Amino acid sequence: MDKLIAITGGIGSGKSTVSSIIKQLNYKVFSADEVYRDLLSDSGFVKTIYTALGIESEDFVFDKELISKKVFNNKEMLSKLNAVTHPAIMDRMLNLSKAEKGIVFNEVPLLFEGGYESLYDKVIIVIRDEKSRVDAVAKRDNISASDVKKRIDNQVNYENISTNAHTLIVNDGSLSELTKKVKAVISEIVKG
Repeated sequence: MDKLIAITGGIGSGKSTVSSIIKQLNYKVFSADEVYRDLLSDSGFVKTIYTALGIESEDFVFDKELISKKVFNNKEMLSKLNAVTHPAIMDRMLNLSKAEKGIVFNEVPLLFEGGYESLYDKVIIVIRDEKSRVDAVAKRDNISASDVKKRIDNQVNYENISTNAHTLIVNDGSLSELTKKVKAVISEIVKG
């Protein structure tokens, strides 16, 4: 691996769309969400989560609804969940990335929250106006706009992050416009 690039941004910003465009350009992209889904098929990993959250279980099959109820509106439980899951996800994703050649991308939703930005040669931050984000997530997840707003309020405000050291992609147009922006950023990374 010559360079490791992070892709991040708030919920509904378009990180996954940017990652998808990069994949179509034949670059390797690992997603923290996909790595997490893989880890959840490991009963030992699920047991670690359940133990951290004080959940009794016989079979350690991941129950998303149970976990959601446990951590929703409970910052202490959410912190416990994150303390178990984030390091495991990042460790697995970084190991997968190191096995690749060339420029490798990692889609990392909670990059700054976890303090992982220093692990990357470059960070791409995808930003989008809040109304578009709320509309996209409400439609995608079939939840209310107020629930999306609560999720947004619990994340880092990417508008306030100093972007001097990072590359910004503003997702404010069509898919073809976003594709042009992504291609321009990739071209700069390849040159640099």
